[in-house]
This record gives sequence, structure tokens and C-alpha cells, in this order.
Amino acid sequence: MGDLEETKLTRLSSSPLSAVFAVRGGGGDRRMEARMLIYLVSTALALGTGASALPGGRLPPFDFRHSAVLDQRGDFHMLWTPREKDIAIEIQVATQGYVGLGFSSNGGMEGSDIVLGWVDAEGKLHAHDRHAIGNMIPLIDDSQDIEVLGGYENDTHTVLRFARPWNTYDKEHDFHLTSDTIRVIWAYSYDDPVTEYAMTKHDHRGTKSIFLQEPQFTLPTFGEDVFDWEVRMNNVSVSGEVDTVYWCQMFKAPPLQRKTHVIGYVPIIEHIEHVHHMLLYECHLPESERHYEKWLEVEGQQCFTPNMPLSWANCRSPIIAWAVGSEGEIMPDHVGFPLREEHGGATYFMMEMHYDNPNFRQGIVDSSGLRIFLTEDLREHDAGFLVLGHAVESTHIIPPERMWKSVSHCDGGCISQGVPEQGIQVFQGLLHTHLLGNDITVRQIRNGRELPVVFQDMNYDFNYQQARVLSEEMTILPGDSFITECGYDSRGKKTPTFGGESTQEEMCLAFLAYYRLAFLAYYLGQRSAGVSLRRDIAIYNSFGIEDVYDDGRNSIHRNSRYKQDEEREKKMVEEMKKKAKTPVDEKAISVDFTLMFKDIVAKAPKELYNVSMYDLIHDPKTWQDEQAMEVLQERVVFGKHDILCTDKGHNLFEGYPRTYAYPDFLAIELLDEECAANPANPANPANPANPARHEAEAYVPEARRGQDRSQEEAEPKVEIPKEKASSASSVAVSASAVILLVCLSVL
Repeated sequence: MGDLEETKLTRLSSSPLSAVFAVRGGGGDRRMEARMLIYLVSTALALGTGASALPGGRLPPFDFRHSAVLDQRGDFHMLWTPREKDIAIEIQVATQGYVGLGFSSNGGMEGSDIVLGWVDAEGKLHAHDRHAIGNMIPLIDDSQDIEVLGGYENDTHTVLRFARPWNTYDKEHDFHLTSDTIRVIWAYSYDDPVTEYAMTKHDHRGTKSIFLQEPQFTLPTFGEDVFDWEVRMNNVSVSGEVDTVYWCQMFKAPPLQRKTHVIGYVPIIEHIEHVHHMLLYECHLPESERHYEKWLEVEGQQCFTPNMPLSWANCRSPIIAWAVGSEGEIMPDHVGFPLREEHGGATYFMMEMHYDNPNFRQGIVDSSGLRIFLTEDLREHDAGFLVLGHAVESTHIIPPERMWKSVSHCDGGCISQGVPEQGIQVFQGLLHTHLLGNDITVRQIRNGRELPVVFQDMNYDFNYQQARVLSEEMTILPGDSFITECGYDSRGKKTPTFGGESTQEEMCLAFLAYYRLAFLAYYLGQRSAGVSLRRDIAIYNSFGIEDVYDDGRNSIHRNSRYKQDEEREKKMVEEMKKKAKTPVDEKAISVDFTLMFKDIVAKAPKELYNVSMYDLIHDPKTWQDEQAMEVLQERVVFGKHDILCTDKGHNLFEGYPRTYAYPDFLAIELLDEECAANPANPANPANPANPARHEAEAYVPEARRGQDRSQEEAEPKVEIPKEKASSASSVAVSASAVILLVCLSVL
């Protein structure tokens, strides 16, 4: 990299008192001023870090692997390279003032971890590791955990390059950077600071979510063998009367003379503020042409309403999943999704478009869609999708004003029937919830032991849903089971949230792309109040219900249980054609799926006699009973489950549906070895006072809270080397409570 001028410690350019006066002039309160004064007096001699900027307006060459433009003006560029123990970052900003880059839990300034730098009038580079305690000048950390690699200023830009450990172990002021979604915040001013604590407010600021440890999307330059297929909505009139519309439209694969692979796509978005996500599903029915060809003559239909044709319910195997924030996907060189039934894929497809219109804007007409890249130069493997998560049903309940956890399960029996003996290889995945989503984890269990977590995001951002491309592929073998966990933050809501398609409702899904094709591709779980009511009575106990009327109703995937009525669907096509010739403003249908709870009526206790679940879940008092909420949370997380497992034609696998108990297994727990307090720069590996830092994994029995857990908690944690983890024996742990989940597998 070449030699940089030596970093020198300097005194602050003005006294701490003058810095406080500068803040006071901006209107800070007295308690904050006193706090800052004490802070500055105690640290003034150690904090002013400066280095001479490189002459000539340049830095030594550096192999930056990733880059991103953080602002819409194109004035703030970030380049970075993830390394084993740290990350090297360079920011290039169109200003001659100060520049700042930080990491935030929510995109805001308060509590963020910030690097702030500038080049002063004498050519000296200043850079500090700071933290924000509010919307004011960030404070300089006691522990300076950045290594300044250089910087300069020219006639147009300020450039700052530095390195930072992934984990600085400064838990009070720094973020532990991981493979989670990282909310990067940025700001810059056109003016230099007067001192380290006397500076004008930034002129521009913003936030952008990024995966720092994973490759960023780049569209390659394709060869002549690659051509594209555009799948776009046809001037959909988005209703301004409801906040969410799901629109579905049928498409047919282009005529192909030979087998062809889908190798990637990019979105075509006309209204970025309204298009939330798109899914392109394969449609699988025997004699598919007879069922789907007629729908190509019409422009589509609102999804998930009584008007949606039943044949469309068999279009549930995704080949493309795009959500807001994603720039597209390109498959690895050895995999591709086959097209057309004669080549092992599908001929007919349904695109589901989610339009979000929270401000009820009128007059939106949209033709967004996908540009799909195809090649006849076949890849080594055919690919497919496996979907894990919670069924999108109103039985997925998130109480208000609390942190909440939902789980869904995929059992080993279904995996054994759906996966070939040699297993399947997962090469990328997309995690998905809605606005309340805080974190998502997919846990894989094999032979009674949890495997290292591959798909996890503990800092999920609804506005950044880019697929994660794995550097090391994930293997799924027959007998493996999965637990998909979603954490939600509903502390800002006064009413419960239910599972559903709307942005204001919730989901918990993981889309895993794999190769070595199997029978399964759809795997959804659900804690349901609507199936086998007698067996699920424990769920109702959480709401004070002791017994319910069993009406035998089964709401799960009811469309797939009905036979296709071809004559009715032919009439629907003709009616849609007539409407297209004489267009009228047709109101979108808003469906309240919680109405299903009106059918669930209490028999006991006496004080709840004939009270429906619908009345209970919409009564604010229900959610104020903390003891009931604790019981409900435990039953949501741990317990028995009803599993439904099907193939791509919605045919049940042998032995399903079946009851499934929460599995007994040894769970991985990450051990974070704390460094001893060290006043010297911990970012400097040559510092002898800096002890070695590492993280290890321990296996502990998975157990539910409460009385069954006391005995297990007394057992010591056993640290097991990773290389021996797969052969270690399992420890059985009991769990009880009742939850119903559905596990669907479709190709």
C-alpha cells in the first residue's frame, strides 16, 4: 500500500471550555453542558488525533471489493473491503468540509457509532471514533478503535480512509459489525469544524442499509448467449381507496427450441414508492395449458379475494422473489432455473405484485415488472426454491406494545420425503417480514444438534431486502429439521397485528434457493386457531377460554382443497373481457381475515360463554393481561405442532398432516470473550496490552421457560470445538404446550 505519514497525537485546538460555550450557543441544556465539560476535561489530552493529509490529492492504491453511492445526489461514495478481523473503508465526498460515516440501529443519530473527519486549512487530517447521545455534536470515544489509513482534500472532494475491527469490544459506544443488515448513516458539511466540538450542523445527511460482509449486487456484462424476457404488469390501476393491493397476472414462458435456464433478473420499477414486492410463481396443474392458457387473454385480477380463480392457487412455487431495496439477482455460474414443463420447469407463471399506498394516492397506473435473463448455455445444475416460515394467515398474532417472537417448524419427516439421499445445496436466500420485523433466524437441526446458523439477520430492515449470496453453500440432508424464528417490535402499536398480505400485517418467511432438484419447494408453518379445535384448546387457554365449540372448520389453504371448476373459470374469463371493453372504476376489495375468529366461540368458562375469539382479540383488555401474554408467548415459541407437507401439486406427503412436538436438541450459543479494559488503541494489533479476542461456540440444551427449565439450567455449558460438533451426542429436553403449524412442500 505504500508508506503513510506517521499519525501524531496533538492537543485539542481549543480548550474544553470554549467547546462547551459553542454548544451552549446552539441552545443545549445546562445538564448536558456540565456533562460535556466533565467529559472533555477528562479526555482532552488524548483525543485530538491528526495526520498530515497526503499531498497531490491521492491515496495509495487499495483493492476495494465493494462500493455504494449513499445519497441520491451522487455526492457521497463509500468503498469497502471486508477482511478477516476488520473492514477497510474509504469515503469520497463532494465537499471541502467535514465528513461523517456511522452505524445505527435504526437509521437515526442517537446511539450511533460514528467516524468523523476533515482536513483543516493547514492540510492536517483529523479523524475520530465517536458516538452520538442525541441530535448534537458526537462525542469522542475514550477508546479510539479506528486505524486512520489516510485522507486528503482537493478542489472538489474530501477523502477519508480508515480500518475498523468487526468487533471493537467497546460495547458502550461501538457497534459489533456482523453479516446482519447494517444501517449506515452519513453526513457532511461544506465547512470545517472550528474545533473538535465546535462545528456547524451538517448540510446533508441520510441513511442506507447495506450488507458489509457479503458481495453487493453488480450486473455483469453478458455474452451473446444471454437474452431477456420481460414480465410486466399491463397498466394496473392501483386503487386509492385501500392502503394495500395485491394484483396477480398470468404469463407464459417464451417459446423455446431447447432447454433454457433463468440465470438472473433485475426489477423494472415505475413507482418505487408504491411497489413493495414481486413474486413470480410457477403454476403446476396436470394439463396446465387447459387451465391457464385462457387467462393470458385478460389483464389480471386482485389476489387473495373471492374473485381470484381457484386454479391460480396452484401457482405457489416461487422462481423469483423481489422486495423493496433489492437491485436484482444473478445466479452463481453453476446453477439456473429451468423453463417450460418439457424441460423440467414450468410453462405458466403467475406474478404477484404488492402495491403499497398508505397515503391513498389517486390515479396511479403501473406497469412494473421484471427483466429476466435467460441462456441456452446450460448451467451444471437446475435450481429451485424452498420456502420456510409461518403461513400467511391471521392466526399469526403479534400482541401490541411489546417485543414478540414467533416460530414455525419444518420437520425431518417431510425433508426426508422431499430431498434426495445426497441432499440439496442452498446457494442464496432472502429473509422477509413487514414493518414490525426486527430479526429473523433460520435454525437447522441434524441428529439432535443445531448446526451453525447460516441465515440470520438480527437488524432486519423492511426497506432493504437483498438476497444473501453464500460464500459457502448450505447442505440440507434427509432428516434435517428447521425452526424459523422472527422477532417483532410492536411497542409503538396499540392494537394487535395479524399475519397477512398487507404491509400493515405481518409475515415471517425465508426463501432459500437451492440446486439438486427435490420434490419440495414450499414449507410453511402456522400456529393456527382454526384447525382441530379440540386439540388446540391450550392456545385458547391463554385468552381465558377453557373450551370451544368444534365446528370442524379448517381454514388453512382452503382453496387448494377445492376441485377446479373449469366452467366457472371460463365464465370468469368472459366477464373480465367484457369489463376490459367497457372499463369502469372497480373498487378494490379490502378483506378482514380476522373475521374467521367469529366462528370460534367459547363454551367455557361461564363468564366467556358464547364470546368469540374475534371479540377477545379486538378487546384492548385482552392484551393488558401480562400473565396471559407470558403464557401465550411460551406456547407460541415451544410446543406441539400440526404439520402439513405437500408436493408441488398440493398432494399430501405420506403420513401428513401429523402432530409434531417441539424438537429435543442441543442448541448453539455464541460465547463472546470480553477483552480486558485497555486504554490503548485496540485497533492496533501490535499493541502488547491488547489480549487476543475470539468468539467460541458452546452447546446447551434447548428448553422452554418455566418449571421444566430449572433442572437444565443447573447443568454446566459444554464448549465443543466446531470440528467435533457433528459427532457429539445429543441431550434430550422436554417441552410441552400446544401450537399448530403447517408445513407445505411444493416444487
